[in-house]
Amino acid sequence: MMNRVWKLGLAALGGAIVACSGGDSGVAGSSMETENSIALSVQLADGSPAARVRVIVRPDSYLAGADSLEDSLVDENMNFETDSTGKLILDNLGYGSYIVEARSDSLKGASKFNYRSWQTEGGRVSLHLGKPGLVSGRVLVEDDEDASEVTVAVQGLDYSVMADGMGNFEFKSLPAGYFEMVAFVQTDSVVVDDSGKKGKVRVIRKLGSSIANVRAGQESAVVIDTRPQDSLPSFVFEDFEGSIDAWKVQHSENANGSIETVDAGLGREGKAAHFTCENDSNYNWVLMGRSLGGMVDMSNLDSIVFWARTDVVDSSKRKYISFSLDLNVDSTSSLKSGKAWVHLDVDTVWNRFVVTPSDFLEPDSNNIGGNLGWDVAKRNITDISIFGGTGGEFWIDDIEVFGYSKFVARDPE
Repeated sequence: MMNRVWKLGLAALGGAIVACSGGDSGVAGSSMETENSIALSVQLADGSPAARVRVIVRPDSYLAGADSLEDSLVDENMNFETDSTGKLILDNLGYGSYIVEARSDSLKGASKFNYRSWQTEGGRVSLHLGKPGLVSGRVLVEDDEDASEVTVAVQGLDYSVMADGMGNFEFKSLPAGYFEMVAFVQTDSVVVDDSGKKGKVRVIRKLGSSIANVRAGQESAVVIDTRPQDSLPSFVFEDFEGSIDAWKVQHSENANGSIETVDAGLGREGKAAHFTCENDSNYNWVLMGRSLGGMVDMSNLDSIVFWARTDVVDSSKRKYISFSLDLNVDSTSSLKSGKAWVHLDVDTVWNRFVVTPSDFLEPDSNNIGGNLGWDVAKRNITDISIFGGTGGEFWIDDIEVFGYSKFVARDPE
């Protein structure tokens, strides 16, 4: 399952301690020293301005119900409204990563951004509103944990709900996009400072999280499994810290691409792959791929996890990559070449993607893109590839496989 992976990755988060104030948040100020402005334009799906809609800005690490805004922002009152032309100036933003959300009576839209990445764009961004989606889910907890005390928050957005006694929860209206659902519990504790004065702190203990793909006008389901999964084998397929020679770039006749290792940047340590694609059409393609040295049976695959970001996101055009497990054979084989793949929207900030067998697209009669589907391809995977969508710059890092301790390849059939 997808959510096993998230439990393994959350140990480093530990517990967070958030101070409690005695009343409403009335203290302005922040540790951020750099203040900047961004011009935001909010539009409806047809491109017309979204006048007088509510705009909310939060750090991308913000957890509603756990974090206090005065500790997170230069100005804790980061709730605004667009003017009659659908425009707004966002002030008092320190350098960092944020999510901006716009809400009308029936439409919503959200976008992640890193302020530094916008400097070359003149500090401007446009956001399109669309139908919200519904997300229902369940938190799986250990036997000694009370599910009814668990809060689930959409990280970076101002939404949180309490789970019921069975761990079930629901968000009735969320903007479309990929968001991390974080499960946590909180307790109040009394502490004594050096002078002997008592105070109260709120202890936030994160249990686990999972990525939800919120689809406009549709219902999505997610499971947050917080139970230990220590028995699940895994290995790092590629961290891009050494040579990148095992990776090759291939492209169609009217496209081009390149790959190199660079500093990951934007909060990630070490190196990452910088994948550049020159491709302006869905009929052309560019990929970065790595051979497995033969055929690998992946029928026991739990999930593959990796991190990705892009250079610029234009809200009027989808920016995505396609993660693909390929079956490549020559004309003498009794098998048919093709793939199992999934298309993933990327942002200008690093996001962690978890791909499970159920995420791969079902094949259709037109065999679009050579998609064979997971059930056909899974026992004979020869390559792992990442396609560059309709072009641009992408950064890829830390590809990890769950369900295997290593890949064992056999000779092609």
